[in-house]
Amino acid sequence: MLASSSARRVDILRRAGVWFRIVAPGVDERPPRPLGPIRFVLWAAEAKAEAVASRVRGAIVVAADTEVVLDGRIFGKPRDRRQAADFLRALSGRTHLVYTAVHVIDGRSGCRAHGISRTHVTMRDLSASMISAYVRSGEAQDKAGAYAIQGKGRRLVSSIRGPYDNVVGMPMRLLTRLLGECGIPIPAKNPDGLQHYVTKQTTLPPGSAAARWTNR
Repeated sequence: MLASSSARRVDILRRAGVWFRIVAPGVDERPPRPLGPIRFVLWAAEAKAEAVASRVRGAIVVAADTEVVLDGRIFGKPRDRRQAADFLRALSGRTHLVYTAVHVIDGRSGCRAHGISRTHVTMRDLSASMISAYVRSGEAQDKAGAYAIQGKGRRLVSSIRGPYDNVVGMPMRLLTRLLGECGIPIPAKNPDGLQHYVTKQTTLPPGSAAARWTNR
């Protein structure tokens, strides 16, 4: 069970050859107390997984949460076009972090596993016209950090260091590891095969940077 209705996560899992059902978690993604970026993504992924596991007994549940972070501030999904433009101006010309936390629950065995993947993303120096045109495209809405690296947003990115699929929202190398910790095999497709160049300036070849996991 994928505890997410994100089209990006659905696409990554399908291309990886994973069979799954989509179950929207329907949780309020506001933590009970203020949390730093890493604790927040871990909390959000766990909350989504637990919500679905409580409704679908005995299922294998996978949940994820992705956030863009700069100077300790989380740049979530913009509430409107004005905020999307503000986000992009703040990210322009700088390197930010993208964290994705993944939480796995095996409802049959009770096994739980979680971790974090991290990618550094450097944005181009974005002119006012570039930001305006991108925001008008509508792609910035419903995207953490107000950009989609798998879409037109790739033109805003100068380089990345770390897993590409982590920025999209589902780091397959991390997911494969976590499922393995619960004794759950997935199809033997190379997770690095889902990595891509973003621009000619990309600093590392696809798949050369392993995900960094942080466990509580």
